[in-house]
Amino acid sequence: MEEFLRENLNWLKNSLKMEDFKTFAIIAFCYRSKLFDFLESERRIEEVSNHFGFDLLATKALIYFLKSRGLVEGSEKFKISNICRILFKSKLSIGELLEEKLKEIDIWLNLEKALKGTKRSEEEFFRNRIISLGKFALLGDIKVVNLISELEEFKKAERLLDLGGGHGLYAYAFTLLNKNLKAFVFDLPKVIEVAKSFLKEIGAERIEFIPGDFFRDPIGTNFDIIFSSFNPGGKKAELIPKIYHALKPGGIYVNRQYFPKEDFSVRDFEWNLWSFEKLEKNFKSFSFRGDLSLEEYIKELEKVGFKIIRIIEEDYVIILAKHP
Repeated sequence: MEEFLRENLNWLKNSLKMEDFKTFAIIAFCYRSKLFDFLESERRIEEVSNHFGFDLLATKALIYFLKSRGLVEGSEKFKISNICRILFKSKLSIGELLEEKLKEIDIWLNLEKALKGTKRSEEEFFRNRIISLGKFALLGDIKVVNLISELEEFKKAERLLDLGGGHGLYAYAFTLLNKNLKAFVFDLPKVIEVAKSFLKEIGAERIEFIPGDFFRDPIGTNFDIIFSSFNPGGKKAELIPKIYHALKPGGIYVNRQYFPKEDFSVRDFEWNLWSFEKLEKNFKSFSFRGDLSLEEYIKELEKVGFKIIRIIEEDYVIILAKHP
């Protein structure tokens, strides 16, 4: 019994350390307090302490922590690094993502209210969060983008569709990696409005937008690559023929999805605190009524005619399939 408790309560011990939360709290504070703005110019620790009214030793600890995370550089005088400038001062700033996460913390600290449930409009939900979702995705998605960019089919591609592409940041990244590529982003009309405005602001080129509902509307044709990342239709059989016929012969379909695992996680719990007005969610996170299992989805791809090139299973699953 003692060994069982020791092994199975490790999760509680690790949760109580709250290391990730503490790191997030520090970074969110530095962003909100304009500390990163102040450190655009080189500053001594004493200057920072005096300007903000912080304790000197605590200020030194703060600066050294930021330096350990690559956000600040210097020895006697300190300033923000180029990485920090990109993350918090450029047009790709994740500032709104921090604000979004701070709102989430409030939900978790008031679980009694959250457990009563709430409904969300699909279009408004994605419209309001689309840019922060995109930036959050890209923070950990260099690996995925590189995986696709290394495909021979990508290097020769002229037309790419980001299906349910929302923010359009993947499409933008792909156009930067292939100078001959034209990318198309398909999503709901209100989502497209936000993405179009944002991408125009950062100077994105060679990107077109297709507003619509991919369950009902045409998604286009003659694509060399179709990329789908975590969109709600990505595990449904009914979309597979539409995707197949939208590709050129020899085209590649890349689908990244969460397929439910046996354990029940915090992510699964959070998924059940709210519901959509139209889409009917399943009990497990990122799953909807009518979704297929990974095995079922693969069978449907092959039934339509796709040849499976590769399946990568991590926290999520990446499926690479080819139109023969």
